[in-house]
Order: sequence, then C-alpha cells, then structure tokens
Amino acid sequence: MDPAGQGSFIPKASLTAASRGGMGLFFLLALIIFVISLVSAGAAFGYRQILNNTISGKDTDLRRAEGAFDAGTIQDLLRMDSRLKQARGLLQKHVAPSAILYFLSTITLERVQLNSFDMTLNKDGGASISVSGTADSYSSVALQSDQFGSTKVLKDVIVSGVSVNDTGKVSFSVNATVDPSLVLYSGNLTQSQNQPQTQ
Repeated sequence: MDPAGQGSFIPKASLTAASRGGMGLFFLLALIIFVISLVSAGAAFGYRQILNNTISGKDTDLRRAEGAFDAGTIQDLLRMDSRLKQARGLLQKHVAPSAILYFLSTITLERVQLNSFDMTLNKDGGASISVSGTADSYSSVALQSDQFGSTKVLKDVIVSGVSVNDTGKVSFSVNATVDPSLVLYSGNLTQSQNQPQTQ
C-alpha cells in the first residue's frame, strides 16, 4: 500500500457542506434578530417624537390660556374664593335660636302656654332646652308630651314637675335635646318659615 494514500475513511466534502449549512441558519437567525431590533428602535424613536410633539402642543395651549387672563384678575378671584369659604364656614357654625322658638310655636297646643325657655349649646352643634308651661288639664299636658315626643328634631324628651298651681292650671316642665339641623342656621336656610316635619 502507498503510505501517501488516504489516511481517513470519512469523506471531507460532506463535512464542509454540513458546516456551511449550520453557518447559514445561524446567519439567518442573527439577521432576523437584527431587523427586529432595528424596527423596535425605530418605533421607540417615533413614539418619543410623537410624545414630544404632544407635550409641546399642550405647553403652547397652556401658555395661550394663561395669557388670556390678567394676573390681577386671577389674584382677585383667589381672594374672593377665600372669603367665600370663610363665609360658608361661619354660616355652617352660626346658631339660630329663633328656629327653635318658631318650631315650638308650631307644635304647642292651643290649650297649652309656654312660660319660660332656656337653651344650652352642645359640642355636637345641637342644644339642650328646658321649657316650663301651663295647661288647662292633665290630658292637655299628656297630649303636649306626645306632641314633643313625636317630632324628629327633639330627642330624650322628659316631662316632669306636673302639678296644679294656685290658679287651678296644671304646670309642667320639659327637658329635651334639639337636633343640630334645627339649631344651626345652615340647616334652616331651606326651611325658612316652614314648619319642621313631624312623624
């Protein structure tokens, strides 16, 4: 045998073809990834440009709107808004005892006379009242007690001290708590000169 002859039985041509096929697939994948990267970068750049144009347009609109108003007028409007808020707060805390007196006049029976009235404001905005009066009979006092107890704005109504006085009339005292909706002036703005509802 010739020593310079073929030393391997593996054909060289097939190895070269296999290596060329692998390189072609790798190159194709790399090319696809590169194209996708370019498209993504272009889309991001385009979206950024759109956002910048939108922001610039909004900024221009805002400056145009600011220029339409006088700075002095804006300051006057801010001061007016502050005063209105203060006035609203004062109205919400303002107490209107006249509303309680009007309410009592609407639920007091004809045969009952109220002689004294005392009121103490509570921390919750309501009030505690103490009223004394006279009636022509015990039944009138009982009816008046039911009238006080049936209202929505009077709570914890206690009738006490029922007795016949020197003139032959029945005297009594009433203690109750008044709901803040009747005590505070803001609660009476929409009910001015109207009788409060009873159950």
